[in-house]
Amino acid sequence: MREVKMTVGNNRIFQIHAEATTELLPVEKIVDSWRNVFSFNAQGDNSPGLRPAQLGAIFSIKSHWIVSNEPATIVMPTGTGKTETMIAAVVSEMIHRTLIIVPSNLLRKQTAEKFLTFGILQDIGTISPSALKPTVTSLLKTPKELSDLEAILVKSNVIVTTMSLLQRFSNDYLAVISESCDTLIVDEAHHIAANTWATVKYKLKKLRCLQFTATPFRNDGKKVDGKIIYNFPLSMAQEQGYFQQINFLPIFEFDEDKGDISIARAAVAQLESDLKAGYNHIILVRAKDKCSADRLYNSIYHPHFVGYNPVLIHSDISVADRNIALNALREGTSRIVVCVDMFGEGIDIPSLKIAAVHDKYKSLPITLQFIGRFARSSEGLGAATVITNIANDELNESLQELYAQDSDWNILLHVLANREINKELSLQELAQGFDTASLHGMTIQQLQPKISMIAYSTAEKKWNPDAIYNVFDPDNCFFTINDDNGIIVIVEKLDSNIDWTSFKGINDTNWHLHLIYWNPKIKAFFINSTNKNISDTIANALFAQSEKISGEKVFRCLYGIKRLMLGTIGLKSAIDGPIRFRMFAGIDIGNGIAESQKETSFKSNLFGAGYSGEGKVSIGCSYKGRIWSKWVESIDYWINWCNEIASRLQNEEINTSQIFEGALVPEIIDERPLSAPYGIEWPIDLDLINDNGIFISHGFNDYSIYELDIKLTTHSETDSIRFSVGNSVVSEEYELHISNRRYEFRTIKTSGLIIKHRKREYKLAEFFDAFPPRIKFVDQSMLEGNLLVRMTSMPPAFNLGRISAWDWSGVDIRKESQGIQRDKQSIQYRVIHNLISSNKYCVVFDDDGAGEIADIVSIIDETDKIKIQFYHCKYAHGDHPGARVADLYEVCGQAEKSIKWCQESSAIIDRLMRRESSRSQSGGTRFEIGNLRKLREIKNKMRILRVQVEIFIVQPGIDSKALTDDMLRILSGTASYLMDTYSIDLKVICS
Repeated sequence: MREVKMTVGNNRIFQIHAEATTELLPVEKIVDSWRNVFSFNAQGDNSPGLRPAQLGAIFSIKSHWIVSNEPATIVMPTGTGKTETMIAAVVSEMIHRTLIIVPSNLLRKQTAEKFLTFGILQDIGTISPSALKPTVTSLLKTPKELSDLEAILVKSNVIVTTMSLLQRFSNDYLAVISESCDTLIVDEAHHIAANTWATVKYKLKKLRCLQFTATPFRNDGKKVDGKIIYNFPLSMAQEQGYFQQINFLPIFEFDEDKGDISIARAAVAQLESDLKAGYNHIILVRAKDKCSADRLYNSIYHPHFVGYNPVLIHSDISVADRNIALNALREGTSRIVVCVDMFGEGIDIPSLKIAAVHDKYKSLPITLQFIGRFARSSEGLGAATVITNIANDELNESLQELYAQDSDWNILLHVLANREINKELSLQELAQGFDTASLHGMTIQQLQPKISMIAYSTAEKKWNPDAIYNVFDPDNCFFTINDDNGIIVIVEKLDSNIDWTSFKGINDTNWHLHLIYWNPKIKAFFINSTNKNISDTIANALFAQSEKISGEKVFRCLYGIKRLMLGTIGLKSAIDGPIRFRMFAGIDIGNGIAESQKETSFKSNLFGAGYSGEGKVSIGCSYKGRIWSKWVESIDYWINWCNEIASRLQNEEINTSQIFEGALVPEIIDERPLSAPYGIEWPIDLDLINDNGIFISHGFNDYSIYELDIKLTTHSETDSIRFSVGNSVVSEEYELHISNRRYEFRTIKTSGLIIKHRKREYKLAEFFDAFPPRIKFVDQSMLEGNLLVRMTSMPPAFNLGRISAWDWSGVDIRKESQGIQRDKQSIQYRVIHNLISSNKYCVVFDDDGAGEIADIVSIIDETDKIKIQFYHCKYAHGDHPGARVADLYEVCGQAEKSIKWCQESSAIIDRLMRRESSRSQSGGTRFEIGNLRKLREIKNKMRILRVQVEIFIVQPGIDSKALTDDMLRILSGTASYLMDTYSIDLKVICS
């Protein structure tokens, strides 16, 4: 065999053949030699041949091309033989000219070399020895002339190039390719960004297109386009021996500065263990870029583990040094390689079996490919191990994406960690009881049902899960049953005719999800179905006897919801008449509740929201038995929710009429309430925790809403309600007017503030007219515009045991803030000093100022939880402690306002970081104890440890022995609010 080369411009054409000539054989002669040379021989126990993954892919390609020329996608995991499959498709279909796009220079070289030799296909008898090998061009550079490109295409059977090169081709060049080639093959299709691929694909749309990929999701998160005609799952690749077990060894290091050395030590410990066991393993150290690779090599691996001769490989290292390093790895004189990614696509060193992942991939598709390389089977090498630090907030998202994007990856993932600590895997444990194949590639982790169910009671000791096949057509459903946990999952496909055509080839396809969960311990089962009419049929099939929980019992699900506000209530008439159903909503809810108590009506359905003591909840229910919430969650969440709701449905002591008597009802008022306002909050429409894009403009300056305070400027029982928005630089004041069942916000002091919300701009007063702020009063009523909600019962008396009296000697109790100068006579300084003196805190943070969470935020890092404390300080309205109720108005409002941060504790840390970043720009710091590094560590721990928030009011103007009824009333209201919403005890520090 001889190699024939031909140079065309700046590119070379290669051919290998046995004929005694130095000329390239014509393309047509080569293709003619492929007639009847291909054998679809399958690999056997002792006979060579095509692997099952390859054989299935080839048949799928052939059957697709018989009926369609549309782009097609073939999903084959790394290591199952994609390149030989491409060769097989080209030869068996006798394709004259094929353009192949690969993602990297190295893969271009390897692909060209395989096509040039047919890979192993002649060795295993798949391609006859009589077949001439193709002429292959590895297109390295853009041809200088169009004629050069035409010459290459005329003489080549296969042209291999990269997308980065191809996207630089002019339209004329692409047009020539489109006219000359028959087929386009894209390897590792997930590497190509969707917009780049769309442009090139459109210009080459005449070509038949095959896309090969290890995952149908691109690195940019978008799905690889083209019909998936073949998908060989990772689970089968593992079963058939292409992949070995992967051990995932997580490191829990919350201090990010110690994370790298912890990963390195764990990786080297694994290496030593593997070497001792006789496995010839090598560590690959994955860094995100060249700078990170240099740092890891120079500061960690080379100084600490020099005995294993670490080498560094990336594009800034000279070619000679890179080759020396690669040889050291292949010869085993080096056991550690530090690199970026995989130091090149297609590098094949089987002994790379330990991955030390210091920088996790942003994209999960490439994570699958990266880790898959370590899992390739190789005789005598044993299992692969992947090591990374999971004590950071990125991993949770990564695991979710991992489970969502590859249905069988969880089979490969063996976690050597404490399951109680690694709580992300609770759903994984549940999923192990299901047969993944039964859902045709979908997994339990990917199912996210709407939270809804119908509950049934049953005393049966056994159920008949096989009867489900009598209810649903097995030909149109995927079934999976977890008998140990009493769970059935059914995915049903329903085709129906559409009304605008009689053509039977077009149907309207819908998919239904049906979940059944049986808990024999509580003698109940639950059905969640997107088909609302089938639940009773399912129930009757599974159980010999059961009873649907319906009627008045259903409304027990509302029990225990604090500050319940009904959004809708539907009533049906209990007697015959012209009006059988009425719906009440908004300000009419009060009438609906009153009507529901009459004998002439009964409740049909309702929906409401409130607080559980652990945050906001929403719930709806129907007398027919359906109970739901406005959430979409995982199956394990749904199961826990069903159990919790059942505990109320089965409680015979619950009186549903009392539930409705305590519901909050809005009413339209004609004048302002005769009660003192003490708190005001931004409109509920603004999600201030999650939305960082709300700005208020003043001239050329834009202020984040976090940088401005909204606060009352008057606390009178009768005077107009006034409040301001602003900071130390700019401020506006507004007044609320209510009359004739209407309301208006008037600007009293203007600065021209403009708010940008939902792509619109408003003057701030106009914005409040559309989205009124929430104002709270001492009698615990709440006002939004002219809609008033009154509490139906008075809160319990304030617990005097939660009051602490401090010694304020040397403190000016009229001076609240310590300021940047840390005024020692201020209230805030004294509190900070006392906290620091206790030696309990890892963070003490001065958060005082517009947009604060609290004046002081402190953090205690305990063994089993993170304790965060908010201290709200307020100056006294007199020189000496006394019994002034005015001393409590604003500070109680601040305490209640800060409760919103409890809904997402990690947002507290993010907020403190932003506040510190802003302060540091002026050369100062808000930290009294701690630093940004410590905050990052705390945030990482929050993913695993419980977070407890405590709220303190600090008002030295209060004499603890002279509290009046009015003062206790406002304290009890605030304490009740904190307890009802997030189960937080209010604590008071005074004199």
